[in-house]
Amino acid sequence: MNRDQKITKPDLPALSGLDFDEDEVTDTALRVGEAFAARASSKRGAIVVLRGIDAGRLILLDDKPIVIGRARDVEMHYDDKGLSRKHARIFSEGDRFFVEDLDSSNGTYVDGARIKRAELKDGTRIVLSQAVVLRFNLVDDVEERVTKQLFEASTRDALMGIYNRRYFDERLAAEVSFAHRHKGLLGLLLLDIDHFKRINDTHGHLAGDAVLQTVATKLTTLIRTEDVLARYGGEEIAIIARGVPLEGLVILADRLRRSVHDTVTAYENLPLRVTVSIGVATISECDAHATGDLLVALADERLYKAKHAGRNRVSSD
Repeated sequence: MNRDQKITKPDLPALSGLDFDEDEVTDTALRVGEAFAARASSKRGAIVVLRGIDAGRLILLDDKPIVIGRARDVEMHYDDKGLSRKHARIFSEGDRFFVEDLDSSNGTYVDGARIKRAELKDGTRIVLSQAVVLRFNLVDDVEERVTKQLFEASTRDALMGIYNRRYFDERLAAEVSFAHRHKGLLGLLLLDIDHFKRINDTHGHLAGDAVLQTVATKLTTLIRTEDVLARYGGEEIAIIARGVPLEGLVILADRLRRSVHDTVTAYENLPLRVTVSIGVATISECDAHATGDLLVALADERLYKAKHAGRNRVSSD
């Protein structure tokens, strides 16, 4: 709002005992108007996932187009048979945003209407398939931060900071489906901290929490960006790794085992050390139509073997 712009002063009722400085009221109104204008101008375009494997996720839009589809090399990938490989793209022209259908088989819908190209307004809903629904929003810094915090809270384990069981289950189902469809490599590592109960019984649960956090932090530094590290339950941790054959997974698992063995958790001046046992399995060892549950069962069976063979070891058969 321009300070030179004339603001009409409202007729204020005469209130006994109260004095109004009209210039001060006018200046306050200007400052409030400028604050609202500044906030509106600071808003940026963003896509919020309403339905899909990462529901709640917010993706800020910049000058680069975002292509959405089933192909692995697109910016927003979903392994959903209702999507085409390159289904649609979202892009900007100046300060305006658009969605364009890329000749998809099942079409792109904006607020219920099938479109070839459409301008996006705040709150516009974009439906790409039954399983992938997005919403375009204009967000400021506060809205961006809150939305991202809510997404993190829904997908991350509060103690360990890695993905939680719900996200793991959804992601594993999607990865197994993709591996079957494209005959790709997919592996699962299931880790269990050996004698973890002793830590809790001897030093208390806070010491156990510190150990879990240390192990999770160490594992995070040793896996690839595309791998999924999740708390499976209690002191069990799972890692989904695609594109790696069994022998490569065994090498990775042993590297993780040795690294945890060499890591010290400092808790109240106590140097706490733990080891892990690891079961390794691949989807190619399962039935041709195996589910994620069967892959977990195979990895868990091998984890059981590792623990009964003496712990602090890897089992892959």
